[in-house]
Amino acid sequence: MKRLFYIVIILATIAVGMTFAYRNSQMVEVAYYFGLKWSGPLSIALLVTFAAGVAAGYLASLKMVVRMQRDLVRARKEVRQIEQEVQNLRALPIKDVL
Repeated sequence: MKRLFYIVIILATIAVGMTFAYRNSQMVEVAYYFGLKWSGPLSIALLVTFAAGVAAGYLASLKMVVRMQRDLVRARKEVRQIEQEVQNLRALPIKDVL
C-alpha cells in the first residue's frame, strides 16, 4: 500500500512537471558573474535551480544526520552492555537471607 502511494505521488509529480515544462517553454537568458551567460528554456533554468537547492539542503543537513547516527550507534552499544549486565545478574544464585 505504501509503495502504491509513492508510485502515485511520483507519477503525479512527473505529470505536473511535464505540463509545467510545456506551458513555460519560452527562452530565457541567465547571466552570471565573470560574463558567463546561458540561454535556454525557463523550465530547465528552474529545474536546475531547484536541484541545486535540494543538493545544498542535503549537504547542510548531512552533519546533523551523521552526528545522530553516531549517537544511535553509541546508544545501541550501551543498551547491549546493560542487557548483558541484566543477564549476568539473573544468573547469580539467590541466597536466603533468613
